[in-house]
Amino acid sequence: MLLKELQNEIPGMSVEGDLQVQILGVTYDSRQAKPGDLFVALKGAKTDGALFVEEAIARGAVALAAEDTLTSRTGIATLKVQDARKFLAQAARVIFHDPAAYMQLVAITGTNGKTTSCCLVDAIFRRAGLRSCLIGTLGMRIGDRPFPSAHTTPEASDLTAFLHQALQSGCTHGSLEVSSHALALSRVFGTRFEVGVFSNLTPEHLDFHQDMESYYQAKQLLFTPKGANAIKTAVINIDDPYGRRLSTEVSVPVVRYGFDTEAEIHVLDSRIGIEGTDLRLTTPFGELTIHTRLVGRPNIYNIMAAAGATLGFGIELRYICEGIESLDGVPGRLELVHGGQDFTVLVDYAHTPDALEKLLGTVRQLTPGRIVTVFGCGGDRDRRKRPLMGAIATRLSDIVVATSDNPRSEDPLQILAEITPGLKQGPAPYQLRPDRREAIRSALALAHKGDVVVIAGKGHEDYQIVGAQVFPFDDRAVALEIIHQMLNGQGD
Repeated sequence: MLLKELQNEIPGMSVEGDLQVQILGVTYDSRQAKPGDLFVALKGAKTDGALFVEEAIARGAVALAAEDTLTSRTGIATLKVQDARKFLAQAARVIFHDPAAYMQLVAITGTNGKTTSCCLVDAIFRRAGLRSCLIGTLGMRIGDRPFPSAHTTPEASDLTAFLHQALQSGCTHGSLEVSSHALALSRVFGTRFEVGVFSNLTPEHLDFHQDMESYYQAKQLLFTPKGANAIKTAVINIDDPYGRRLSTEVSVPVVRYGFDTEAEIHVLDSRIGIEGTDLRLTTPFGELTIHTRLVGRPNIYNIMAAAGATLGFGIELRYICEGIESLDGVPGRLELVHGGQDFTVLVDYAHTPDALEKLLGTVRQLTPGRIVTVFGCGGDRDRRKRPLMGAIATRLSDIVVATSDNPRSEDPLQILAEITPGLKQGPAPYQLRPDRREAIRSALALAHKGDVVVIAGKGHEDYQIVGAQVFPFDDRAVALEIIHQMLNGQGD
């Protein structure tokens, strides 16, 4: 399309240069710029996209956009915009012909449960015979075809380009994890969703949001006109205090879920075991009786969220049940590691105080044996949660091995030093082992028959970030390797 056409679609920008230039695409990453692209210079926490204008031009960008005035260059049109992030979302939507408007999308936000809920929604869509795409922490997928993603929710232009590809591939439906960063940074600004789901809100990302109210306000954007997402139905967990508050503040129809019998979707009966969960729910469309391999109370909430999200699409109850039951598990979410050992090993992504508390509470309900917990806290992230997680671990476990997560630029020993005051608050004995492999080895060596070893924090991740380097590291693979060595009487 011509730049003039783009200007007509997006008010509030001033243009200097050739309005007849042909725009073929849009990008915020100078390294990914292609001939015919519009390059949008975003201001980040550590750098400014305006510093990379020359690289974008060298790679073929034919127009530039920024919040500050850019020096005019021969043959290069420059756009001054009020909000570069919102403009990126708007430009992508215009250039790719607003693919979300032609699909029925579910957006899931909240601190915990987004990934599993998103996978459940996708499983229900697929069971109902619908062509579905998925976007989230585990990456992006069209049908069974995976695509990599650097963020839980991609940047606006990447997201819209992917939805365009999904639409071209025949997708009619989709489920998306929408993070608080994505909402605050306008990655989904103007993306249309049929349904918005709110799971819960507990302390996380406070290094970015500063306080819980700001965190809540970011989540709330998905459900308000300010986010421009045009949600038609909100599905909200009212057992969560922030969810109950949100249910009174949105202007669209609300479907409430929870154990609270006041909710339109609530639990009538549940039985949880280490191998799965039997569940009976009431909904506005009738009862659901489900047997799932997903375990624990948090997964009951995820199931209710997915049911609530899909009921409004006219999907038969039997397909909702079958879809939920078809999902054997989600990578890194209460994932069992079987290596022939006589104790249980579970790998989980829990990396917040609330998630760790719920994880260990769930495991405590499922085992009469001891709980041996391995966990750490990520570097360059909210430091306030470190002692909190330490206290939770020693209160709810029988033995704790504190270790490194992704230390990034921080000293792993300093992170452990900040966890230690919390560890001292609980009754369980603890060890400090900064090497994560050795921490897992130590925990497995301590386990007896009937015990459960919980390896928390990294879940599905197959890497560890130390300093500026990324090393291969998968908790599941490492645990399995060590189990095999132990059973064969081998050392390291």
